[in-house]
Amino acid sequence: MFKHACLLLCWLLITPAQSATSARFLTAAEMQASLLSEQEEVRFHGRNYIMGVVDTLMLTKSSAICMQEKTEINQIADLVKLQLQLRPELMRYNAAGVVREIMVANFPCI
Repeated sequence: MFKHACLLLCWLLITPAQSATSARFLTAAEMQASLLSEQEEVRFHGRNYIMGVVDTLMLTKSSAICMQEKTEINQIADLVKLQLQLRPELMRYNAAGVVREIMVANFPCI
């Protein structure tokens, strides 16, 4: 019983801090900033974000995306960076949605 009460108390103490930082989605501008960062760790997080979006799209089959098995995450990250440079109007949108649209346009199932 004490263990459960302690877990509940810990959860209540941690939850407000976590909810304050997760109140909104990542924008394409924020994702682009991480991909262009001088810090390797920050670029790594940007690539991993893209990889998470792509993995989710592939697993849920919610989009018609067909990639070759040898497609690397760095290729996809470079494609996303290029598209955001060419289309700066995308910067204000949700990063996951932008990645989805880029993937659908560049890796269609034929």
